Amino acid sequence: MRTITRRLAATGALVLGLGLTAACGGDDEPAGGSTGGGAGGAFPVTVAHKLGSTTVKSAPKRVVALGEVDQDALLALGVHPVGMTELTGIQSDGLAPWSAPKAAGAKPKLLKAGEAGFNLEEIAALRPDLILAGGDFTIDKEYGKLSKLAPTVAYQTGPAEDSWQQITLQTAKAVGRAADGEALVRDVETKIASVRTAHPELRGKGFALTSVFPSGNIGVMKAPGDTSVKLLQQFGMVLPPSLAKLPGQGFAAEISMEKVSVLNVDVLLSHYNDDPATQKKVEGSKLFAGLPVVKRGSYVPLDLASFWPLRTPTALAVPYIVDRIVPRIAKAAAAARPA
Repeated sequence: MRTITRRLAATGALVLGLGLTAACGGDDEPAGGSTGGGAGGAFPVTVAHKLGSTTVKSAPKRVVALGEVDQDALLALGVHPVGMTELTGIQSDGLAPWSAPKAAGAKPKLLKAGEAGFNLEEIAALRPDLILAGGDFTIDKEYGKLSKLAPTVAYQTGPAEDSWQQITLQTAKAVGRAADGEALVRDVETKIASVRTAHPELRGKGFALTSVFPSGNIGVMKAPGDTSVKLLQQFGMVLPPSLAKLPGQGFAAEISMEKVSVLNVDVLLSHYNDDPATQKKVEGSKLFAGLPVVKRGSYVPLDLASFWPLRTPTALAVPYIVDRIVPRIAKAAAAARPA
C-alpha cells in the first residue's frame, strides 16, 4: 500500500510509519478531462527531467497524475485529470480536503500504488495522452513502461526531492499553461509570505515536527532541506540546532522517550497516526507531560489532515495550511517565551 512511510524511505528519511494509503476507487469508466483552456499554439512542448526528455506534441485531453503535487497543480489550474492518486485516512471519498473542491464533478479514476508502483493495466485503461509523475518516487522503476503508454514526465532532481514549486511549474508547462503555472506559484508564495505579517508571534520561534510510533519512539524532522522544515521556516520559525544535530541519516531522526527533553522547544507539533491509544500513552508519560513546552500550552497534536499537508506541500495544500493550521501553531507560539 502507498504510505508516507514508503515516501520517506525513498528519500533516505526515517520511516515514520504513517497511515495515509492509496487504494483504488472511483468509477469503472475513466472520466473526461479538460485542459482548462490551454492554448494549442503552446505545443509542442518539451520537458526535461531526471530520466530524460519528454515531448508533448499537442494539448493533452486525458492526463493521469501519479503524485499529489502533480494532481493538485493540475486541479489548481482548472485541469481535471482522468486519473489521480487516492488518499485514504483523511476523507471517505479518497480526496484531500484541499483538493476535493477543485475536483468536484470531475470524477477522476482514483489509483493505488503498491510497493512495486502503480498498476500499469489500470493506467492503460484510462487511455492517457500525458502522464505526470514528478511526485511519484518510484517512477525510476516504472518510467520505461509508462512512457510506452503516453508521454511521461518524471522528477527533476530525485525521488521526493523536487519542491512543490518545481513540480507545479513542470506540470503547467506540460499542459501548455506555463504562464499560468508561474502565476499560480507567485500567488501561493504570496500566501506564504502573508503569514509573517499576520502572525509575528511565529518569528524566531524554534519548532519540532514529530511523528510518534506505536512503540512510543518519536521521529523528529531534522534536515533544513526537508519540505516541512522549509515551509515552517518560511513562516518565520527556525529549526533549533539541537534538532539539526540529531544523529541519523536522511530527513529525520528517531529518539526514545528517555531522550524526549530534546523536544523542549518553543513549539512542539506531533502526529500520532490518528492512533488514540499511542497519543494517550505518550501524553500520559511523565517525561512528556513534564516538558515545559507541553505544560505552557505550546504543544499542538496534529491529526492526519493537518500533518499530511505539512509533509507534502502543494499548490492547494499550502493555502489550506495557512488558513486552517497556521492559526493553531501561532496560538502555541504566542504561549512561548519571546524570541
